[in-house]
Amino acid sequence: MHTPAPPLLPLQQSSEYAATLRLLGREVLCLRTEVPLRLVRRRFGPIPVTYLPRGALACADRKSLIRALPLCHLRLIIPESPEDAGRLRRAIPVLTPQFVAEWALPPEGVPALWQGLHGKWRNRLRRAMEAQAEVAIRPFDPLRHAPLLAREAAQRQQRRYRALPSSFVAAFARANPGQTRMIEARQDGQVIAFVLLLLHPPVATYLIGWTGAAGRDIHAHNRLLWEAACWLSAEGFQRFDLGGVETDANPSLARFKLGTGATPRPLGPTLVLPPGLPA
Repeated sequence: MHTPAPPLLPLQQSSEYAATLRLLGREVLCLRTEVPLRLVRRRFGPIPVTYLPRGALACADRKSLIRALPLCHLRLIIPESPEDAGRLRRAIPVLTPQFVAEWALPPEGVPALWQGLHGKWRNRLRRAMEAQAEVAIRPFDPLRHAPLLAREAAQRQQRRYRALPSSFVAAFARANPGQTRMIEARQDGQVIAFVLLLLHPPVATYLIGWTGAAGRDIHAHNRLLWEAACWLSAEGFQRFDLGGVETDANPSLARFKLGTGATPRPLGPTLVLPPGLPA
């Protein structure tokens, strides 16, 4: 009997993400459809809120979807695609669609990954490999890796970008043993760069990363992303999610992500249904 392939879900719709939120005390509901839809419910003061992040709305029948979005709640929805947004005709768009970078990991493995790299990205990777930094891939340890998370938090504050808090990372590791990977580059015994991955097979998500001055000098982040992709491919993962791309607000980061050969794809607009407004 043929077993269907597991869907390529984003982190926010994975069972691993749901388990993490439950460990943190959140209420998570799962709508059983062709592709499961996971919703988060909580209260902000007197206002009950239902949040549906990155949902493939087209896979749910409309009646089930409406029942999962109670009329008395403030409902926030980020559809997985622009087409999905049409399932909620009365919803109010409040933010334009974000683009995400998705790096397909072909079954042919490393040769296909190498072929997919853009020329400048590949040249920087060559220089990073020539520097011969030591690279280690191991599960995330909240105690051992706390100083590295602190470096990234300081970088985040300086550059004014947002990321999930370290408490979420620790909870994910507790709720999903073995489903994290910290990838470090070292020179002379010192960490010069790292990336942290969250695993939700057959997809992995790049969560955070940090590179110091020594790491930037040798393009260590190129090396770490490459090592991550090679490891994920060997482990049977099919996609590596690199997060959002903003070509206007942060063009250099967008070029870095897309230089891997990752494909930019639009999500749907962020939608709001105020309490009392039917969907």
